[in-house]
Amino acid sequence: MTIGLTGGIACGKSTFARILLADRELEGFSADEYVHELLASDSAVVKEVADCFGQDVVRPDGAISRPALRRIVFGDRKARHRLEAILHPRVRDRWQAQREHCISSGRHLLADIPLLFETGAEPLFDRVVVVAASAGTQMTRLASRSLTPAEAEAMLASQAPIVQKIRQASIVVWNDGDQTSLLRQASLAAELLFAS
Repeated sequence: MTIGLTGGIACGKSTFARILLADRELEGFSADEYVHELLASDSAVVKEVADCFGQDVVRPDGAISRPALRRIVFGDRKARHRLEAILHPRVRDRWQAQREHCISSGRHLLADIPLLFETGAEPLFDRVVVVAASAGTQMTRLASRSLTPAEAEAMLASQAPIVQKIRQASIVVWNDGDQTSLLRQASLAAELLFAS
């Protein structure tokens, strides 16, 4: 089975993925982690990003400064689209290769892809789990990451509305609560996903 995991920013997708991956025999893919890897150590990506956005986004160690890049792309839709044009094809190639490997070897895949619906990837998964939370909870969590309200609002605006994602989900996990609540929901989601 291939499971696409998505939702809103600061809704708890990564935490949910860690819980499910620890509980089940699943291969995992995280688009966010792969993007971090690309921006830190892929010389072709670093060069493309620096050529597109300037040397100010390159740290002294040669990696891309994600905070500097975030300030540019979440304040400018065209800039965000230019960055997505650099990153999205590489991310998609990676998870599609892992998906094909899992299918051919009979393994289950949990792919955490924040922009799953926005990139039209949902038909390639057997099930789609959406982790959602209220806008107030998202803003509170983003503030705890030292983002300004304007940065947080720009990040929320860059994704499809959570209500739209919920409508397209196979399973919805509502994560306005604490870790215990999320653990219970992950257990229930796993039962639904893997029921014979």
